[in-house]
Amino acid sequence: MKNFKTMKKSKINAQSPLKTISKLFLLLFTTISAASCTNDENATAEKKSPVVLVHGAWQASYVWDQTETDLKAAGYDVTVVKLPGHGDDTTPAYQVSFKTYVDEVKKAINSYNEPVILIGHSLGGAVITQTAAEVPQKIKKLVYVAGFIPQSGKSVLDYSQMDKASLLPASLQLSEDQTLAGIVNPEINLPKIFSQDATEAQKQFLIARYKAEPTIPLGTPLNYKAEDYNLGGKKYYIFTTADNTITYNFQQEMAKSAGITNTYTINSGHSPFISKSPELTTLLKEILLK
Repeated sequence: MKNFKTMKKSKINAQSPLKTISKLFLLLFTTISAASCTNDENATAEKKSPVVLVHGAWQASYVWDQTETDLKAAGYDVTVVKLPGHGDDTTPAYQVSFKTYVDEVKKAINSYNEPVILIGHSLGGAVITQTAAEVPQKIKKLVYVAGFIPQSGKSVLDYSQMDKASLLPASLQLSEDQTLAGIVNPEINLPKIFSQDATEAQKQFLIARYKAEPTIPLGTPLNYKAEDYNLGGKKYYIFTTADNTITYNFQQEMAKSAGITNTYTINSGHSPFISKSPELTTLLKEILLK
């Protein structure tokens, strides 16, 4: 009996090193796998899609300056599109078309080798709508900031006239050749329409850079297929609740018609990147990370 117990104990002791090695190997493998998964997850989390910003009418790329700075500080690669006929661009108004706007946005998108997050304000909303419908495979997310969303066959001008509470249509004045649309008494009406909630310095900033708007793109109907614009739920809208240019109610109607259910609100006039820049950036970063 004693010999049997001794033999049994010896057999158990002989197996113990193997079991110990197996456990160590399993622990090592688990640790390495966990570390690898963590590294992969971190790499995925750190990877941020590029952002393309499109401005609206009677403004130019400068309105996105603070937003661009804030998004870059958060680690995003940002391109701000400069639409022809705006800001410092001297393209004659009669040469500016809605297609040239879309082509500029496509150029910005094509500078990246991956899908982008495309953000448009006001007139820029119509531009990104047409663009996204033409290159849906290159759009990761489509974000409207108080943006127009004309249905195919309708123009920005059509939609602006549908918004009966807007202060904009009654303040427009065409040039003699009808190629430019200006704001009557811009020193007074521009802030009232676009940025009534801005500080005096911010209002003067916009007034000093005011420029009449080419009319051809405003009156050009969009032309796209509804199925191309669907984008599988990747559309977002930020409502500006105190907007005098595109009223809150009309923004809601457009978003609903476009099938956009991912919506946010900011209590601002038509130019939140001027009057409420920190709040706007916070909303944009929330959307970008979804």
